Amino acid sequence: MSNKRFFRGFDWLVFSSVCGLLAISFFFVWSASSKALAFRQLIWMGVGMGLFFLLLRYDYLRIVRHAYWLYILWIGVLIAVLFVGSSIRGSRRWFDLGFFSIQPAEFMKIILVLALARYLMYKNNYKSFRILMVSLAFTLLPMALIFKEPDLGTGLILLPIFFTMVFITGARMVHLMALIPMGLASLPLLWFFLLKDYQKARIIGFLWPSDAEDFGAAYHRFQSLIAIGSGGVFGQGWGKGVQTQLNILPEPHTDFIFPVIAEEWGFLRTLLVLALFLTFLTGTLGIARKTREPVGRLILVGLVAMFSSQALINIAMALGVVPITGVNLPFVSYGGSSLITSFIALSLIINVGLRSKVVLAREDFS
Repeated sequence: MSNKRFFRGFDWLVFSSVCGLLAISFFFVWSASSKALAFRQLIWMGVGMGLFFLLLRYDYLRIVRHAYWLYILWIGVLIAVLFVGSSIRGSRRWFDLGFFSIQPAEFMKIILVLALARYLMYKNNYKSFRILMVSLAFTLLPMALIFKEPDLGTGLILLPIFFTMVFITGARMVHLMALIPMGLASLPLLWFFLLKDYQKARIIGFLWPSDAEDFGAAYHRFQSLIAIGSGGVFGQGWGKGVQTQLNILPEPHTDFIFPVIAEEWGFLRTLLVLALFLTFLTGTLGIARKTREPVGRLILVGLVAMFSSQALINIAMALGVVPITGVNLPFVSYGGSSLITSFIALSLIINVGLRSKVVLAREDFS
């Protein structure tokens, strides 16, 4: 690809909005934890940026062509982490590689987008219930393995990806509605066989905070709301948030970084974070609207569903309107696996925009 074509097709609005989020991440990881952790986050940003530009060299259709093999491989990785993964606070979610750890479930989100795009796009009848159920099976298998770790938050992100992608490809609304009673019927199985006691306590603490037997079940929610409320309109100033600096707010640099920003920046400047996310998501949808290649368009829609649901759940969790599920804020929360995953997704987004074309399915996906 020539440099002229690269700069003409590169979506600078989407890229610059992400850079704004990364800058906010650096300073508030520093405020919420330490200077050392902030510079470690900066290293992950550098690694992610390098991977971002490296993946831009490859046509996304070449990557999609191997989506099934990636899916099968990563199912094996998710199974392996249950047996040989590092156990931290009773959860087996990570592979400890010495100087850093990898969380395989984070990468499964992108792989599911690619696998569903590969499966859905060139079917003769998008409205077939059989195709819908096969797509659901693609989603439920990794979701069950991720729940088993346990990681409720990451597993739940797979559902919006599934529903958005099958809806965009033309699934019948009556078929989608038929999945609702199936989901409700599975709730007892989820409650009695997959959820851990602390996850049940968080749900009970969310629904009935004053009646929770364990105050800790509602502690995260209370402290998050206090931090957000104490920020007021203009905030207490960077590095001066009481809840944050006195280590009262739990997990301030990961799951609860949004209350840190709200406490120290206040309501008005917190709107900047929301504006950057909105710019990023609408810009991605703009690329999807312009691209003429159907697989690329479907990938973009799936990634928008992934990022928007993750950001929405994280912020709603901080505001106390959904139970605590351990979902981080994309590009902002501290975490190597999450950041690398986000950069891979960003590379796919820009990749589709750079290679707008019409491709015959039989030529590239035979």
